[in-house]
Amino acid sequence: SSGINAEYGQHYYITNYLRMSIMEQLHDISTLNNEIESIRLIDHPKGFELLPSRCEATSIKVLLEKHGLSYQVEIKSNVEYISTNGRFPVLIFNETDIVCGFAELVKYLWKRGYSLSDKLSQEQKCDLDIYTALIKRLEALELFTSWLIEDNYTHVTLPAYTSHTTWPLSAILPFYKKRQVYRLVASQGQWHDISSEMLMVETKDVASALTERLGQHESGTFFKDADTGQDLITELDCLVYGHLNAIFMTKLPSYRMKRALGLHSRLIEYCKYVEAKHGLKAQRDRS
Repeated sequence: SSGINAEYGQHYYITNYLRMSIMEQLHDISTLNNEIESIRLIDHPKGFELLPSRCEATSIKVLLEKHGLSYQVEIKSNVEYISTNGRFPVLIFNETDIVCGFAELVKYLWKRGYSLSDKLSQEQKCDLDIYTALIKRLEALELFTSWLIEDNYTHVTLPAYTSHTTWPLSAILPFYKKRQVYRLVASQGQWHDISSEMLMVETKDVASALTERLGQHESGTFFKDADTGQDLITELDCLVYGHLNAIFMTKLPSYRMKRALGLHSRLIEYCKYVEAKHGLKAQRDRS
């Protein structure tokens, strides 16, 4: 990590400076408060969010709605610099607690007694962790698709990423961000090269693992109640559905990852099933 900080020190300095300027307008993180009185969800303007953040935003909204937690959407073009960890959308609870990204949200809610996985056995919880880690590989593929496939970068990523900045930041920030993504992708131990062919192979591997877990022909979710045999909707379902739904619904000039996932009809059936049976919905414009 020290090597990355050294290589991208200028990029971090600029983005952290912008982030600190904006954070002065927000409250500091307070001590834990178990009562959730209000939630503000700060997101990119519609049409300017990139695929990775769209996937995470969908997962977060589905999780909040599954817990019955209402939220108020606020649109800000500079949401990246509000985030404390580089993940977005940004959630502000009770006007004091800042939570960024799906993983941090799950931890935050768990500390306050909100959990969808309480009924899982210890073995099932281990499986949940394994398949959650699998989605981390999918996230790397989403970054690859957005930043390292030239058609997507030129026609979608670059205009969206620089829409809220002026020169010279509009030239400096995407340059360093693209190098940062390349470094992250290159660090994936199981990837022998960085190419479109590798993207297809890795996407098929992730899709095959998810399909095998869900079953080839049976409808249902990732976990069943051991006593009743009924579906259990967990944080994993919110995460997987959020990513798959956003990937299938996003339009990009070059989208081999979407085609590779679409070859696994079970994943499409899964999205339709949890929407119809369990009310999981991606409501982009909800406020």
